[in-house]
Amino acid sequence: MDHIHHLTDKIHASGFTCLMCGGCCSRGEDDGNLVLVSAPEVRAIMEHTGHSWEEIAEPYPEWLPAEGGGTFTLAWCLRRTEKACIFLDENNRCTIYPARPLICRTYPFALEQGTLRVYACPGVGQRQICNKAENIADECIKRVTAETTDAEHTKEIYMEMNLGPNECAVVDSEGVKRIG
Repeated sequence: MDHIHHLTDKIHASGFTCLMCGGCCSRGEDDGNLVLVSAPEVRAIMEHTGHSWEEIAEPYPEWLPAEGGGTFTLAWCLRRTEKACIFLDENNRCTIYPARPLICRTYPFALEQGTLRVYACPGVGQRQICNKAENIADECIKRVTAETTDAEHTKEIYMEMNLGPNECAVVDSEGVKRIG
């Protein structure tokens, strides 16, 4: 059995069906549900919405010290309101659905070290037939490939990074983006 069919079977077995509750897009009690996005994903959202980078993404809030005295982070995340992702409307619908990031396309599933992980979600265990299981499986594979490629490019850029004292930057697969 090939990988996609194996994943599809596991997704079917989870009993997942999206309940469109918006829980995965909402801030949890622990301020969770940060949606990490790559530079190419931010650009796709920019093209879809016409919004600027700054309107869409913010630096991941974990800052690390750089050798030159500055600080940096290695990721972007979608901006959020006090309650949810900025792209979740009042009807719990995603306003960027065609351009949503891979993490959103695969939730509550992720391939981790070749194993399918199922995260907590009210839609798991519904025992309905997931009619999008094959699409989700395919997106999980695309996500691993994209994340691996993005991490490799980011690492190359990080290795060449040179930040001065008091400089803050996000290092991503496109380069070092200094934050003012």
